[in-house]
Amino acid sequence: MMGESLGGPCVTVPDWPGRKANDGGHARITALLVLDIQQSLEKAEAVRKCILAQTQREGGDPDQREIVMNAYGVSVGPVQCVIEPAIDDTGEVAVFVKTADLQAAIERRIAEIKGLGSK
Repeated sequence: MMGESLGGPCVTVPDWPGRKANDGGHARITALLVLDIQQSLEKAEAVRKCILAQTQREGGDPDQREIVMNAYGVSVGPVQCVIEPAIDDTGEVAVFVKTADLQAAIERRIAEIKGLGSK
């Protein structure tokens, strides 16, 4: 649901088709978008490439299924992903999300970044 305020530099919570505000996996995807992807087209496209390599075997090495960023690491599988803290001592647990949900969020973020870049 758009319009939820995070405060700080990000005015609203990132949204994507199928996002559920009360879903723990979707909350972790949101955190990944806000903390790691931010407005970086390069980072968003790297995650998308990893997802496509696992789901469609397009243009990626099927053995490269992990991406570690500043706050989170993502292990991508064809159906399910694991998003876990990049640093073990944060107290956060690993969260499992549907690969399709992560892909939808990343695709929306890429479209938003490209839209912002053309203004």
